[in-house]
Amino acid sequence: MSDAIKRTPVIAIVGRTNVGKSTLFNRLIERKKALVSNVPGTTQDINFGHCRWRDRIFTVIDTAGLDLTSKNVAEERIRHQAEMAMNKADIILLLTSIKDGALAEDKAFAKRLLKSKKKVLLVTNKADNPRDRAGVSDSEWMKLGLGDAWAISAANSTGVGDLLDEIDEQLSHLDKGEEDPKPDALVTIIGRPNVGKSSLLNAIAGEDRVIVSEVAHTTKEPQDTLVTFENEETGERNNLLFTDTVGIRKKAKVGEGLERKGVQLSLAKLKKSDVILLIIDSTQGISTQEKKLMGLAAENFKSIVIVVNKWDLAMKEGSSTEEYTKYVRGEMPFCDWAPIIFISAKNGRSVGKLPALLMHAVSQYRRWISDEDMEKFSEKIVKQHHAVSEKGYNKKRPKIYGVKQEKTEPPFFMVIMDKREKLSSGLLGFIENRLRDAFGFEGTDIKMYGRELKK
Repeated sequence: MSDAIKRTPVIAIVGRTNVGKSTLFNRLIERKKALVSNVPGTTQDINFGHCRWRDRIFTVIDTAGLDLTSKNVAEERIRHQAEMAMNKADIILLLTSIKDGALAEDKAFAKRLLKSKKKVLLVTNKADNPRDRAGVSDSEWMKLGLGDAWAISAANSTGVGDLLDEIDEQLSHLDKGEEDPKPDALVTIIGRPNVGKSSLLNAIAGEDRVIVSEVAHTTKEPQDTLVTFENEETGERNNLLFTDTVGIRKKAKVGEGLERKGVQLSLAKLKKSDVILLIIDSTQGISTQEKKLMGLAAENFKSIVIVVNKWDLAMKEGSSTEEYTKYVRGEMPFCDWAPIIFISAKNGRSVGKLPALLMHAVSQYRRWISDEDMEKFSEKIVKQHHAVSEKGYNKKRPKIYGVKQEKTEPPFFMVIMDKREKLSSGLLGFIENRLRDAFGFEGTDIKMYGRELKK
C-alpha cells in the first residue's frame, strides 16, 4: 500500500435514540449493514461504511443513540465512541425527528456540537410528507443555533440527494479522497459471548471501535474494522479487515429478533472469511459451543488461528502454555494444525504478534506448490504407500499413481488411484500428514478427493 493514499473525508451521524440514524446510514452506503428496528438502542456499536456521491467517496460513521443523562457503564462506552466519531469527522450530521420536535436531548447535543468547531448539519428525519417538510422552518429548530435544518425521510430517501449535495459542497475544500486500501485478508472473530472479542479488536485497532462491556451480548451485529500493520519480518504493509461477530450461543438459547439476525449475519461473514480467529476464555475453558464453532470453521475449510484470551488471569492460577496447548489439542483434535497464541486483550499482552500470525495462516491458505515440488512429493508418496502395501499391512489398499494440487483457498489436492471408492479416512490422513511434513500448511485446512485413473 502506498503512503500517498489520501484520507477519505469522514461524516459522522449522531443523535439520540430512535431517530433513524441506522436507516440513514444504510441509505447513504446503499447497503443494509446496520440492523434497523423500532426498539430504541438497537445500535450499540459504531458502524463504518462508504458513500459514493457524484465523483466523491467519503466514510460514514453510524453511532449509537446517546442518552446524555445515563450513568451506566455501557452508556459511558457509547458516549466515548460518539466523542471519538465526532473528533474524527469532517462533517457531523445531528439527526433529529421532525415528528418529536426539538427535545431536551437534541438541545444538549446541539450545545455540545457548537463547541466542537466542526461543521455541523442539522437534519430532521421522518419528514415523510409535504406537511412534515414545511415544519422544518419552525423557530424551535432555529433556536438550536445550527442554522437551517435539512428535512429528509431516510426511509423513502426524500431529501437525501439534496443533503448529499450539501455535504459534497461542504467538502469541496478537501481533496477528493481515494478508496480506502483493499484488504489483503478477511478475518472473522468468533467465540462465545463475553470472551473478549471486542476487547481484542479494540487492542488490535488501537482505539475503541466497538463497545466493550462486562455485560454479555453487548455486540448485536458484525462490525468491520480495517487495520493496517507493518510486518516486521517482511517489511510489507498488510491490510486486515476484521469482523467482530456477536457472541454465538447455543441455538436453543439464541433469542428471537435482533440477536437471531446478528447470529445469521455472523455465520454469513464466517463463510466469506479467509481466516477464522476463535477466542477462548482461559478462565472458562472449552465448551461444546467452542467445538461446534471450530467445527463450523473446519467444515468451510477455512484457515484458523486459536486465541486463548485472559492468559494473565490463568497464569495467576498456575497454568502453563504447554499444559493448555495439550488441553486444546485434546478437546479439538480435528484442527491440530491451527496455531495457538496466548494473549491478554485487556492489557495488550502478545496482541502485537497476532497480525503476522494471521497473515502467515492466510499465506498457507492461498499457497500453491510448484509443479516441480509437487512432482517430487507425488513420487515420494507413491513409493511410501507402495512400500507399506507390499509389507502386507493392508492388502485392500488402493494403488496410488500420484497426487496433484488442484486449487487454493483452501489447498485442494487430487489423489489419482485405481479405485476411488477405497479412499479411506486413514489414507487421507496419511497423505495430509506427509503434505504438512513437506510444505507446512500451518493454520489452514487441506481438502482432498480421489479420482480414478482412466485406463
